[in-house]
Amino acid sequence: MPHPDIHLRGTVRDLFAHRFTLETDQGLLLADLTPEGQGLISLSCGDSIAIAGERKPSEIKVCQLTRGETTIEIAPKPKPEPEPKTKPGKHDGPEAQADSARAVDAVRQAGFEPDGAPRRKPKHFEIDAAKNGRRFEMHVTFAGEVRHAKPRLGAD
Repeated sequence: MPHPDIHLRGTVRDLFAHRFTLETDQGLLLADLTPEGQGLISLSCGDSIAIAGERKPSEIKVCQLTRGETTIEIAPKPKPEPEPKTKPGKHDGPEAQADSARAVDAVRQAGFEPDGAPRRKPKHFEIDAAKNGRRFEMHVTFAGEVRHAKPRLGAD
C-alpha cells in the first residue's frame, strides 16, 4: 500500500463514480477512491469525512477514509506482472544485444551479399548489400530480422 503523504478533513461536494470533490480548508480537491474503494463505502454529497492518501498531480489517491466511527482501508489493486517475452520484438535489444555480426548473417540468409560495414542506428542496423546485380540498403533489427530492403536509386 502506498504511504499516505496527505491527511485531510472536509465535506464531500460532488460525486463522479469513484472520484469526488472534497471541500477543505485548502480549497476544493479531487480525490479518487478507486473502483475497489467505491465498493467498500457509499458516499453522499454533504458527508463530513477524513482521508489519508497519496498526492498525485491532479488528485489524491485515497488509501484510508473515515466517516463518523467507520474507517476503511483501500488497498490498491495490484498491477499484473508483465508477461515475459517469448520472442524478440522488431526493436528489441539493448546495446549488448545489438550484434552487427548477427545483422550481417541475416542479410546473407536473405540472399543478399553485404557490402561494407553495418551502420548502427537507434533501432536497427543499415547494411549496403547487392542481389542479382541490384544494390539495396538493408534494415536489420537487433534481433537479426531483415525488416526492409530499400533499393538504392541510381546504383544499378
